Amino acid sequence: MSSSFAILYSTYLKRIYSTCLMILKNHHLAEEAVQESFMRAYNNMHELKDPAKFEAWIVSIATNCAIDLYKTNQKCIPIADNEVLDYFINQCTPSTNEPLEQLEKLEVSKEIHLAITKLTPPADQILSLKYYWDLKDKEIAEILQIPAGTVKSSLYRAKRTLSRVLPGINKDYLKLTQGAK
Repeated sequence: MSSSFAILYSTYLKRIYSTCLMILKNHHLAEEAVQESFMRAYNNMHELKDPAKFEAWIVSIATNCAIDLYKTNQKCIPIADNEVLDYFINQCTPSTNEPLEQLEKLEVSKEIHLAITKLTPPADQILSLKYYWDLKDKEIAEILQIPAGTVKSSLYRAKRTLSRVLPGINKDYLKLTQGAK
């Protein structure tokens, strides 16, 4: 592996894994999707016309790999939601020095991520790509190979569902936490 690709690998590994885990809800399948994603990216680097778009390109590859694995392993029993939650909480919880504030943010993050993991595809995938990766609706549509209108309507329904199942969470905090990296 070239040193420049090794840098790209280490830069995007955790976020690609998070995306695959959000789709597959299974650590082993997510690891398999990550491995396949980076192998495809490495073998097809010559097809990437604009290096500045590597992030969107690798997300697209990873999402497609995860969706393919999901389709072929639909009978696979997913891991416990708590394992998925623990991973996302460790990756996405905003840091603070105040213990009480930290505890509150951790609890809110748990509630949000639990609610997101309960959403069905493509809503969970769209939320992940929108708020975890900060992608635009058009980019999400290209990655998931669905119309942009479907992305917008799914995003609207997912937000509405989250606001119903998370009524006690401050809306400003919800926006802040979903956008956290």
